[in-house]
Amino acid sequence: MNLNKKLFTSLLLFFTTLLFINAATFSGFAGIKGDLQSNTASDSFDPQMNLTGFFQGQLNLSQNLLFRTELSLITDDVIDTKLIEDTQATFKIDELSFTYIKPFLGITQYFSLFLGNFEPVGTGQFLQRQFGISPINSHITDSFLGLNCAMPFAINGLGGSYVFNVNNEPVAGGLYIYKNDENDEKINQMNIDLRLASVYRFLTADAVIGIGAPLNSKNGSEDVILLINELYLHTGVDFLLGNPYTSSLYIQAGYENIPLKAGKSKNEISSDEIYLIVEPRLFTQKFQAHLGFFSLPDKQVEKLEIIEENNTLGVNLNIFTDKLYVKNRDFTFGFHTTFSFENLDFMDLKNIKDFIHEEYTLKVSPYLFIPVMSGKLSTMLQAKISGFKSDRIQDQFKLNIGYKSAL
Repeated sequence: MNLNKKLFTSLLLFFTTLLFINAATFSGFAGIKGDLQSNTASDSFDPQMNLTGFFQGQLNLSQNLLFRTELSLITDDVIDTKLIEDTQATFKIDELSFTYIKPFLGITQYFSLFLGNFEPVGTGQFLQRQFGISPINSHITDSFLGLNCAMPFAINGLGGSYVFNVNNEPVAGGLYIYKNDENDEKINQMNIDLRLASVYRFLTADAVIGIGAPLNSKNGSEDVILLINELYLHTGVDFLLGNPYTSSLYIQAGYENIPLKAGKSKNEISSDEIYLIVEPRLFTQKFQAHLGFFSLPDKQVEKLEIIEENNTLGVNLNIFTDKLYVKNRDFTFGFHTTFSFENLDFMDLKNIKDFIHEEYTLKVSPYLFIPVMSGKLSTMLQAKISGFKSDRIQDQFKLNIGYKSAL
């Protein structure tokens, strides 16, 4: 999102001053990852590396007032520029928010003003903030993009929210009112969302449903004060039946914008825009196995690490163990096996006999997570098995090396 430079500088100076004057406390989390692969435009092996990173920070201005921010960065090839020359990069401020906390009659209330992505469903951020649990989302969506990761839909824009958390029950809910331009006409849109979440022993759920109203100021060629002739419904859900320490079933689903038009216009839902992950999980004392079926919008697939671009339909088997003890440290070792198709969705499964004629992608991606200081070093080698028959074997491999740590 583009922010006024003066505004950003003023905020930075303001909170730096508060940090020293009021002795505010800071906590944060950050990560950076490099993707090493061959340049597909070269005739021979030509290594290139793109960097992806994020930073999350929380400043406790007082016991009841919080300031949060998140930044993300994606660069072009840093090998070609040798890290000392100018490198093209995309930098985003993904979140700026203030939250005031007020306990009242057995509930804790959170009043927030935000700009950017704020506690989007599917990232685990809301569940972590309200209940202190680890993310329950599928490893298919793991990334170093922070709030830019794949999700059913984003609570994104300029607005405010009211959230309550029941002190004696693991239940939280909220109301979000915000403005953005997430519609076909790219005009100002007012959104109202409702949220309900809970964490029980064998059930974890986070659900958001809302509606957006584009604020049109023209009726054809005529100027009007306000015209609303269509609405957009959006929804998203994170659902875990079971818990991380038992065999379970995980579902993540949603739709970013379902148009609801006035008059006799036909309201259609496009199946290729439905976000769906269904993942049965096997838990044993030695290892875990997650079998994830996915049907995702193309723009969400672009944010995934282990799924090839445009491969919108497929299945991923993730077998891993986090009980690999080496020198009193817990290592995690596993591998993804991914079988996927381009430009298809779950509705195409009704013609499953035709799949034998479709091009497919088969990948195997072993990975290793190593605890280092206060963070985790992650390595993964992706091998596109279905591409081995081509003449460009060098293009079928990618090495990911990243590190995430609390600050």
